[in-house]
Amino acid sequence: MSLALNPVGVTLAVGFTIGLAGTLGWMLRVPPPAPRGATSTVRSVESIRKVLVPILDLGASVRAVELAARLNQGHKAEMVIVYVHEIPLQAPLVMPEKDPRIQRALDAAAFIATQHAIEPRTKVLGARQAGHRIVEIAREEGADLIVMGISYQNRPNEGPLGRIAEHVVRNAPMEVVVDRVPKQKVSLIPTDQLSDRVTST
Repeated sequence: MSLALNPVGVTLAVGFTIGLAGTLGWMLRVPPPAPRGATSTVRSVESIRKVLVPILDLGASVRAVELAARLNQGHKAEMVIVYVHEIPLQAPLVMPEKDPRIQRALDAAAFIATQHAIEPRTKVLGARQAGHRIVEIAREEGADLIVMGISYQNRPNEGPLGRIAEHVVRNAPMEVVVDRVPKQKVSLIPTDQLSDRVTST
C-alpha cells in the first residue's frame, strides 16, 4: 500500500506545527529579571491602604482626588477627604458656621471618588494651623499616603508650595504627593466665585 502526500496538507501540517511550537515557546519563556528595586517599589505602592486628600485650593484639590483615585486603582485603598478651617489666634477655637461653598467642594470631591468605586469619608475640622492639623489627622487615621493639589500663586514670604503644603511635606511621616496645577488647567467647581482657599495656603 502506498501513501500519497498532498502538498496542501503537508503545508498546513508544517504551519500548524510551527505555530504550536511558537505558542509553547511564548508560554514557557523565562521573563527577564526585574531591575534592582523595581519589585520592592511595586509592592510598596500596592501596600497603600489609606489615602488622605486635604482640600487646599478648591479646584486643584478636587483634581487631586482624581489623581489619588487613579493611583489607587486596583489597590482598594480607603480615602479620607478633609478640609481644615484655620481659626485666628485672637478668635475662640470653635468651628465657624457651615460654609456651603466648602460643602460643595467636598461633595464634588466625593463624587469623583465614587466614579472610581471608592466610597470616601469626608471631614471638616478647625485648627489654629491647618498644616499641623493635616499631619495630625494623617497620623490619627494611619494614612499611608497624602495627596495634595495646589495651584500656582505668588505669595510674599512663602515658598512655591505655599505655607500649608510646605509644612505637610516637611513634617508628614508618610509619603506625600503634591500636584501643582497651572491655573489654566484648574477647572474650578461652582463655589460662588471662591477662587481659592478661604484662608491662604
